[in-house]
Amino acid sequence: MNNITYTSPEVSDIGDEVNQVNVVYTTESGSIFERKINVPRKEDGSVDEDLYNESLESHLKSVKYKIKVGAIRFIDQET
Repeated sequence: MNNITYTSPEVSDIGDEVNQVNVVYTTESGSIFERKINVPRKEDGSVDEDLYNESLESHLKSVKYKIKVGAIRFIDQET
């Protein structure tokens, strides 16, 4: 279960009023796990793209660790 990918909104698709986005983690077999993450903002209110990308990678590592220790599980995606 090491090959996990995620999909998240592009920075350009995150509206000014959005404080959290939904990230979907998917295994090779198509099972999914969803989680919301906070959108980091700069002082001018724009999305901090570097911090956003760092946050996505950090959350991916966290999800992988939580799977390893059994703290979360993936569900089969309905077809």
